[in-house]
Amino acid sequence: MAFARHVMENFSTIGVILNSVAVFLGVTMTFSAIFQLKKYGEQRTMMSSQHSLAGPMMMLVCGAMLLILPEFIDSMLLAFWNNDVPGSYQGDTTGWGSLVPAIEVFVRVVGVGAFIRGIVLMSRVGGQQSQQGTLGKAVVHMFSGLLCIHITGTISLLKNILGLN
Repeated sequence: MAFARHVMENFSTIGVILNSVAVFLGVTMTFSAIFQLKKYGEQRTMMSSQHSLAGPMMMLVCGAMLLILPEFIDSMLLAFWNNDVPGSYQGDTTGWGSLVPAIEVFVRVVGVGAFIRGIVLMSRVGGQQSQQGTLGKAVVHMFSGLLCIHITGTISLLKNILGLN
């Protein structure tokens, strides 16, 4: 169907935009962390110990993760699924089945967005503005993003767990 192909092309464009946003956020977080470390160093010379080193370091690590987002997602997929290439739909592609690849790409885009959101939440963990449960929320966002990125593996996993094969 032409509609499904057009939708998949649009989601590919959205994926490129998400990657660009991740790189921008990574650069922003990295520079912010460097300036916070500079501020921390200047305050240490004046014997003021109100700030912690954890916030800027966590922001620096998360900025680095966002700068290399595709490689980081590939390594996380390799660690969790033992495969860094998400599989594709292997079913009927006639009728309604022709929309399944477009839905699969949509779920992957949502997964990448959730993964980016998890990294952004994780960057706030060590800072003074963090709330309780921020690390848990970040890990859940990142894990659910991985499950969405490798949606065919997630469906296979659920089928095996529930005995639906």
